[in-house]
Amino acid sequence: MKSNRSLVVFPAFLVAVAYLLISPVSARAQFGGGTQIVFDPQMFARQFQQLQQETATVTNLTQQLQYMVQNTTGGGAGVWQSNQGLLTNLGNLINEQEGLSYSFQGLTQQFDQLYPGYNATSTAGVQSPEATTETTLNTLNGALASAQTQAQDFQAEQTALQTLELRNQTAIGRLQAIQVGNEIALAQVQQVQMLRQLVMAMMNSQNVAAANQVNGQTQSNLEAEAMFSAPVSAGIPDLLHASPAPLPQQ
Repeated sequence: MKSNRSLVVFPAFLVAVAYLLISPVSARAQFGGGTQIVFDPQMFARQFQQLQQETATVTNLTQQLQYMVQNTTGGGAGVWQSNQGLLTNLGNLINEQEGLSYSFQGLTQQFDQLYPGYNATSTAGVQSPEATTETTLNTLNGALASAQTQAQDFQAEQTALQTLELRNQTAIGRLQAIQVGNEIALAQVQQVQMLRQLVMAMMNSQNVAAANQVNGQTQSNLEAEAMFSAPVSAGIPDLLHASPAPLPQQ
């Protein structure tokens, strides 16, 4: 029972101390044997000012914590998506048109068969002029189809840009703004890839067209050389060594 009393007295003592600490500061004056409480307004003013300063400090800390939460809140990523499938399809469009594409694995061997030029030592495996012309036209057609497919993707690109603009306007913190900037950078790299693919398709078609023209001129030259170097047929008399016909008698 003694220990329980001590436990009850100790909290009561703490409450009394706390009451003295928070109770208004006052001075006691004794007049004529009595005690009178004297109110000190300056002490209350200093305490009120200190309370205002502490309240302002807590408010600033709360605002700083809110800023930290906002600056570390994500959610501005995920707009950019890879277009590897589209880029691969753009290269295969020329193959689908039965042209000669830069994406074809046996490009070098196929080019040599189509356009042998003067280096052809044998006609085995060399395609006919009709086949080379048809392949050239198919290549040009495939390049146009590749450019058309890129143009059809403009609407999807515009939608992605509008989404990025909306997230840029509604970013609530530094992290979200940085993520939107990263998404825009990825979209720019993607556009550079699309431009490179378009340049490759244009170079592909120009080279094939030029090769077809050079190869056609080369084949014409070879045919002309073969014609002039061919031996004279046995049935045709040699006019240079033939005896002159006798003159008619009068």
